[in-house]
Amino acid sequence: MKLLCFHVAGQDFGVPIAAVKETIPERPLTRLFLVPPFVAGLINLRGEVVAVLDLAALLGLDRAQESGRRAPKNIVILRASLLPDVRDVRHAANRPAAGFWVDRLDGVRDLGDGEVRPPPPTLAAEPAGYLDGVAACGEPPHPLLLLAPERVLGSPHLTPFRRETR
Repeated sequence: MKLLCFHVAGQDFGVPIAAVKETIPERPLTRLFLVPPFVAGLINLRGEVVAVLDLAALLGLDRAQESGRRAPKNIVILRASLLPDVRDVRHAANRPAAGFWVDRLDGVRDLGDGEVRPPPPTLAAEPAGYLDGVAACGEPPHPLLLLAPERVLGSPHLTPFRRETR
């Protein structure tokens, strides 16, 4: 399984590379009013308006206090074919669904099926529902959380903001 790996609020995450349309450097966001803090804002991506989600805020992660100059962030653009109720999957695969605002990109990693374990049973149901599993990576080994982007985008927290997608 090929994963795009990234870092958010002190945690390492991966999403299936097939779910990713592209990655871009952070760009100015248009902030919105009357939305929860996990909706970071909107960007214009070659004529498409794309919502950018602050993954740390959505997942309830605390960002460490940043000292000095703020490090540049990146946006992982996901394919629209991941959205619930997509009617034309072929058309949607080439369109952006949303972006995850992440602290740092860590490249692509290839994991074997035997390396992925289910989320621990002690994890609460909601965060466990966003995960496809957990793998150990790096030296010394640390957890790599495998996000299921279609379940994150299908989150009940995002339901009030969802529109029909072709």
